[in-house]
Amino acid sequence: MQDLEKYNEDFKGDWKSNVYFSPSAGDSIRNYLKIDGKNSAFGLACEKDNEFTNCLYFQSGKAKFNKASNGLQVGNSVQIIYRVDQEPVINSSGEWQIIIDSIIYTKY
Repeated sequence: MQDLEKYNEDFKGDWKSNVYFSPSAGDSIRNYLKIDGKNSAFGLACEKDNEFTNCLYFQSGKAKFNKASNGLQVGNSVQIIYRVDQEPVINSSGEWQIIIDSIIYTKY
């Protein structure tokens, strides 16, 4: 495991998923990811218009990456490891994009 920003600086910044309907939340929601050293955070199923608000799941702390498994860990919890399906790239619309656990995130 190594610090995510040291592995690839392009991860640094604020990311969000598209808005989608979540049956478990009973509403339209989106995910947020902030990569900023020890102040990194990952929020799943949050309010669609307010970053990291009323998230179904929230983790914060240093973001770490396991290159062998493409695993992303935020904070000290090893119970939830996310899979990085695509590292940061500029998509055909000119936006930075990553894919984590099959969900597309764009930088904002």
